[in-house]
Amino acid sequence: MKAIAAPGYGPLEGLVQMDAPLPTPRRGEVRVRVVASALNPADYKVVLGALKFLHGRKRPLIVGYDFSGTVDEIGPSVTGVSVGDDVFGFLPYGPFNNQGAFAEALIAKCAEIAVKPKGVSHELAAASATSGLTAIQSIRDLGRLPASGGQVLVTGVSGGVGSISVGVARKLNATVTAVGSGKGLELARRLGAVEVLDRTERPLPGNLHEQFDVIFDASAAYRWRGWRGALKKGGAFVTTLPSAAFASDKLASLFSRTRVHFVSVKSRPADLALLATWLGEGLEVPLAATIPVRDVASGLAQLQKTGGRIAVQVAGGF
Repeated sequence: MKAIAAPGYGPLEGLVQMDAPLPTPRRGEVRVRVVASALNPADYKVVLGALKFLHGRKRPLIVGYDFSGTVDEIGPSVTGVSVGDDVFGFLPYGPFNNQGAFAEALIAKCAEIAVKPKGVSHELAAASATSGLTAIQSIRDLGRLPASGGQVLVTGVSGGVGSISVGVARKLNATVTAVGSGKGLELARRLGAVEVLDRTERPLPGNLHEQFDVIFDASAAYRWRGWRGALKKGGAFVTTLPSAAFASDKLASLFSRTRVHFVSVKSRPADLALLATWLGEGLEVPLAATIPVRDVASGLAQLQKTGGRIAVQVAGGF
């Protein structure tokens, strides 16, 4: 099969097309012929060697996590999935994953994928996988958003995770306030945010005293210390990036009436199935661009500069 890979850690320009062995599924696994993928900040950080723990060290590094495609072979003890099914999901973010979605095929555990909803493109399904589950697990689980809804603030609404989080929060019955700038402000309004705060025009959090059940810092641009006064009692500040500042805030929050968490997204079939239902109902996945897989290097460079969600056409894209 064809794949896009990095010979080792280095500049994005070093990514090359290569031939790799076609993988064979084992017990509980399926092989997926990849139709589409999507770019994540983790992709370029792994290639550049900035976050080595998110991927195995096997060379060459076939990168890419999100995928949508068609099952073409199943291993022993596989139930609920058949050859010919269209499925989507993402590969594990961790040191034991030596695969990549920028390839014509990959192996997935049948317990970590979901059937792609009919009428939803492979590109949109792939682009929703990591970002959608990150939003669900941050707002619903770590945030402990009440089932009846509540007040949620989302930062970084121009980004891939932030933009889908507005729709996810609304599906969870929340009233959403969004923080962004430029075109992100208009996007957030269109996605259903009831209030949009321009981060470039006034200090934040300002007058947002004890207003939110969950603050989801999708952009990883803020700290709990600055926003804790805007959280209700028992409320949570959830960030997407661990850091020394986060560790300090986590320790300090132990003596506070609010909480602080870091989300480490996991591929859970129930969450993927829920996301699939929402996609079928029209949950929007804003895309900044769609590119062929042969242009992944330039796409990752664009993602570094502008953010947003970029889908990748794998089938026919080499």
